[in-house]
Amino acid sequence: MKILIPTDFSKLSKVAITYGVKIAKKINAEIILLYVDWANAARSMNDDIDAGIELQFLKLLDEIKKTNSGKLKISYKSVKSYPINEVIEHFAKQNKVNLIVMGTKGATGLNKILLGSNAAAVLSNSSIPVIMVPEFARFKNIKHIVYASNIRKINSEMKTLIPFAKLFDATVHILYVISAEKKIEQKQIIKDLIKKFNYSKITFHIAICENIVESINDFVADTRADVIAMFTHNVTFIEKFTGKSVTRQMAFHSKTPLL
Repeated sequence: MKILIPTDFSKLSKVAITYGVKIAKKINAEIILLYVDWANAARSMNDDIDAGIELQFLKLLDEIKKTNSGKLKISYKSVKSYPINEVIEHFAKQNKVNLIVMGTKGATGLNKILLGSNAAAVLSNSSIPVIMVPEFARFKNIKHIVYASNIRKINSEMKTLIPFAKLFDATVHILYVISAEKKIEQKQIIKDLIKKFNYSKITFHIAICENIVESINDFVADTRADVIAMFTHNVTFIEKFTGKSVTRQMAFHSKTPLL
């Protein structure tokens, strides 16, 4: 398994690196660190700039080794190109990456434009699973995953999620938030999913509430979830205009890593 961690050598990206390294050690995965030099994408090769990036990577590797004992397969790469999300997607596919880990924060003003736009673009367009790590998150283990779902594509989405849960022997808590009460065969849904995926650690919960984000946050607190799992969809014009996509809201407001 390969984990890609984009970095700009900032404090925030180091939080993601620390988190990603802990995951890698837990499941014996390989790590690739990627620096996207978008500022110099249009320039010719500059030895001074390249040497500076190389030095930053070497310092970073030294920090990682000092705080992590044992075997760890880790490499790094610098790419001069733009836009960042497309570079990450192309690199991940080319190198057969299984998971992308990135840092994110609840930012405002210019930081929201710079940090938010890149992270949201990766989140929206990646064909590979992405974990967004909030700035104060720390990896302990992944034992409880809250999967917030509208249950329309529950089978295909669980097909993607269950292999990840199995890596950690984690329980998947499916949360379906609705605005009004309606009849849903919860027991049958669980029974069918357990049989289909041959995995017993699945629960199903319904929350009746108008505020989806609030309901997810409450349920995450109640279950002490280690990760929130959500799936992106094609954003409508209204969602782009109002910023109402729930997945995107969770990415920049949650204190729990978002898969």
